[in-house]
Formats: sequence, structure tokens, C-alpha cells
Amino acid sequence: LFKVNKATCQLPENTFIINELSAKLNFIGERKIMFQRDNYLITAGNFSPIIFSEFPFIFNLLSKIKLWQADSVMKIWKEKNKDYKADSISLQGSQITHMFSPQFLLQVRRSHLVDDALRQLDQAAVTDLRKELAIEFINEICSVGYGVKSEFFYFIFEEMTKTEYGMFMYPEEGSYMWFPISPRFEKKRYFLFGRLCGLSLYHLNVADIPFPLALFKKLLDQKPSLEDLKELSPLLGKNLQEVLNYEADDIGEALCIYFSLRWDQHNVDLIPNGISILVDQTNKTDYVSQCVDYIFNTSVKAVYEEFQRGFYTVCDKEILRLFHPEELRTAIIGNTDYDWEQFERNSVYEPEYHESHPTIQMFWKAFHKLTLDEKRQFL
Repeated sequence: LFKVNKATCQLPENTFIINELSAKLNFIGERKIMFQRDNYLITAGNFSPIIFSEFPFIFNLLSKIKLWQADSVMKIWKEKNKDYKADSISLQGSQITHMFSPQFLLQVRRSHLVDDALRQLDQAAVTDLRKELAIEFINEICSVGYGVKSEFFYFIFEEMTKTEYGMFMYPEEGSYMWFPISPRFEKKRYFLFGRLCGLSLYHLNVADIPFPLALFKKLLDQKPSLEDLKELSPLLGKNLQEVLNYEADDIGEALCIYFSLRWDQHNVDLIPNGISILVDQTNKTDYVSQCVDYIFNTSVKAVYEEFQRGFYTVCDKEILRLFHPEELRTAIIGNTDYDWEQFERNSVYEPEYHESHPTIQMFWKAFHKLTLDEKRQFL
């Protein structure tokens, strides 16, 4: 039914989602069965199990994330015990617990955070990257806990995505970032940044990495569109849409546009001798397509491929294919539209504290007075 509907588009895709699976499915068991089948530990003569993840259209985003979590935990466990037993790993609600995993330790100085981290990521084997991650801020704290890892990813991504750092370009003030035409850094740094993004996702961390949806489409082998360009550069996207919408025959004389483009402080021909070829009604669609293709593909091919290669040295591409681009962005970046009152309502206190305790009330009063950036840094 799903395949028929995909061809005829009579129903929205979310019609097929089974929301109950996110609470009822044993995701560790799901990955265990796939592992056994793929390693010929289950034969047709024994039984043919139903593997729900082979029908990803029935999964909502929470189910996909839980499946990804289960897969990551299984791989971490496997690095410790090649002949591991997945039965000893348990899924409790949304929390996955496991024991005795080996560690990949990153030792970093705050004053040299990026250099220290990238040097160790460059030297690490792929098998190291798939171990349990531990972060040590030298002369401060070492922990495998979520808080220290979250702090590490927060500050390193904040530093590397700054305009002043120069690794990415921002087409407009306050816009998303994209890969530059003429990188200031060597290609290897984009490979390592890809590893860093993959490491963040692999260890179930969400990070504010201001890429547009086009990046997540490309990671899933989908083509970015004009709508994606509108997200990255609203001004250029709006201008290109106006070209498409212009219906009068005098488009060439009225708009005076040629098959060339000003992008990232470079003037480029979109086709050979493009600066001499006027855009008219017969070729305007091709012109817009050439602009989109140049920005998202041609101009960034070398550095993007390094980024993607680094990302997929950590993450399993086949599992990520279960996600739609919008879902993958949510899994990597999370939701940045915070409801701070909901944080307060969801908080759980250890004895002897409770929501009416004077110290707790003072805490929330102070917390709600913080700026948005201070709240994020606190968390």
C-alpha cells in the first residue's frame, strides 16, 4: 500500500506511521535480530523474523532516533566484546544503559580546544571513534557523563562556526552557513569537522551547527532545490524566484541577467562564456537550476566530499537512510525553540528537594532572569 501510494500520492506519508512503536518496540532487540540475520546466525530454516526497521515509513521521528540510539550502543558494546551478547543491554524508556564499554578519551585545553581536539581526531582509528567517548578538560575535569561531553561539543562548534574563524561562509547577515568557494583551511580540516559532527550524533549529542536543510539532503543523496537556496540566502532566492515568475517577453532587456553569478565574493560563469549569454524566457529555468547546482554542488565539491567522508567514518549511512532530511537535521541539531517553563515543569528533584523547596524556588527565579545565551550555556 505504501509503494502504491508513493506512486499515486493520494495520502500523506505520515498516514502510515505507527506512533505506538516508539513506546512498545524493543529497539535493542530489533538491532540484535538484524545483526544475527546479517551474520547468518538466523537461517530461513529456523524462522523468518519481522524486522520493523525494514519498513521505515511506519516509524515516527522518536522511533527512528531510538533505533539510531540502539544501533550506536550495540556498536559501542561490540568494540568491547566482539562476541558480545545483546541480551545484556537493556532499553529503559528512552534511556539506553550499557556497561564496560571501552573509552575514546579526548584530552583538551580550553585555550587550545580546536587544535587539541582535531589533532586527536586525526590520529584516531575508526574503531576508536566508535568507543564510549570521554572528555577531559586538562587541569579541570574528566568525565564520561553527558554534561561534560555536551559542554565540549557546544564550545568547539561555537568556535569553528564563527564568521571570524573563517571555515564557513555566511551569504547574508544572520543566515545559515555554507562551504566556501576558496577555503582558507586545508581540505583535511573539513574532513575532521565531518568526523566531529558524526561523533556528536553517534554519541547522541545535539549541537547548534547552523547548516541549512540542503546539507542534510546531500548527506542522504538528495538534490537541494531553489527552496533550499531561499533558506540559505533569502535575498538571492527571492531574486531567482522573481526571474521564474517574470512572464513578459522583454525579460532579457528588463532584468539584464546573464549566465553568471556573484557568490562568496567571486564572479563565476555558470556555463562557458556565460557572461555573454542573456537570460530569456527560453532558458530562465535552466539559469535558475544552474545557480542552485553551482552553489550547492559544483563550487563546494572538494570540501563537501571531505566533510561527508569524515561524517560517515563514524556514522552508519544505511541506518541514517531511514531519516528524512528534516528528521536528520532534528536528530543532529535538535530543537532550538526552547520552552523554559516546560523545562521547569519537567524537572525531577532528589530528596530532600522538591518544587516548593525555598532553594529550588530561588533557583528558578534566578534562572528565568538569565539571557537566552546564558540559559543555553548553563544547560
